[in-house]
Amino acid sequence: MTTNAKLLLICCLLLVLSACRADSGTFTPTVPLFPTVTAGRVVRASIPPAANPGGSNPATALAAISRPTVTPNLRSCPAPNEALALPAERPPAALLDSTLIQFLDDGGTLVAVETTLRAWGMIGDDFGGTRGDLDLTGEGTPEILLRFAADGEGVLLIAGCLEGRVIDRYRAALTERAPEIISAVDANVSGLPDLLFAAQTCDDDGVCAFRAQMATWQPERGRFVNLISDVWQNDAPPTLEDIEGDRVGEVIARFSSPGDATTGPLRTGFTVWDWDGQSYLRSITQLDPPRFRIQVIHEADAAFAAEAYDQAIPLYQMAADDAALENWLPDDNVILKTYALYRLLLAYSYQDDPRRVAVQGRLLSEYPDAAAAPPYVQMGLEFWDGLQVTNNLRAGCGEAFEVVNARLEAVGLLNRYGDRAPVYDALTLCPF
Repeated sequence: MTTNAKLLLICCLLLVLSACRADSGTFTPTVPLFPTVTAGRVVRASIPPAANPGGSNPATALAAISRPTVTPNLRSCPAPNEALALPAERPPAALLDSTLIQFLDDGGTLVAVETTLRAWGMIGDDFGGTRGDLDLTGEGTPEILLRFAADGEGVLLIAGCLEGRVIDRYRAALTERAPEIISAVDANVSGLPDLLFAAQTCDDDGVCAFRAQMATWQPERGRFVNLISDVWQNDAPPTLEDIEGDRVGEVIARFSSPGDATTGPLRTGFTVWDWDGQSYLRSITQLDPPRFRIQVIHEADAAFAAEAYDQAIPLYQMAADDAALENWLPDDNVILKTYALYRLLLAYSYQDDPRRVAVQGRLLSEYPDAAAAPPYVQMGLEFWDGLQVTNNLRAGCGEAFEVVNARLEAVGLLNRYGDRAPVYDALTLCPF
């Protein structure tokens, strides 16, 4: 073979070999390669799904992520079952709440609950009741309110629906009587109703009072809470009024009873519980002007005990001379007038006020027979004599105490005004 033929053959062989050889520079893996395992390094890689020819279609992926998420109806209630009935015999008190809740959870109706509670004697025409028309949580489904009395306990029970179940939300037992609903409005502009309710209690002596709460739903806590910060108790049920004109209601406790033989005369007026942004707090108490003479005496004596003589003096003057004041007891216009003059003499003497001379003169001129007058006339005159001799208030009180020891009615006459009145003893009559 010639040299040229050999060269031609070699070139052909090289061409064939180069065509059969794979070009490493054009290799493209179909999935990421796993890196070499190195201690402390996190290995990550994606594995393609098997036999998923549509997996690379963008429309398929968009449809998958765009499917609507099913939203659970958290407030859905059980389907009503009018055939269900509560037992004819009332369960024990410890099981009463759970029995009622379970009945409602099984689909029992509110009508059936009220009918049975009446049969059990737990609600009547003038106490207790049921309601299912108040949406207290603002979630679109009314709550169930049960008010009843059993075994010396008056109960307000609030139940609500949650994920197809009925659960108890709030329970309050204020007194032995079933609570009464006062109002169910948005009192504090929170967007949700506030349930104000109260119940009355009476002791063995027939003295009665009301206790109250205000229940509201707090979504951030997921439960009902009582918005009245301290124990609310008053002789009359509360009212909800916007007395400040700011669209926020205040809880008002009005006391309008003049009193009776047991309590004695009572001051009328009102106390305000005001909204502070979180709860209702006791704000102010405003009393009406005193109606009875003994009420002025009590207010003056309280100021005297606090050494607020500038407040006590005009009150003693009123008690002695104001004809418009009414008498709680028939002899108040005589007994309390002399007591007011006596205390006025003490107050002026403490202040070394020259007007004390005029008061001592009134005791002498208006009651010439001190022994026949109420004891406070004689106490005042003896105090004055002791003060003139010693120029010492304590010595003057010593002389007044001698009269008290001889005429014990000096204390008793002031302790005739009921169990709400302050209690007097000899030391309170002359405290110097």
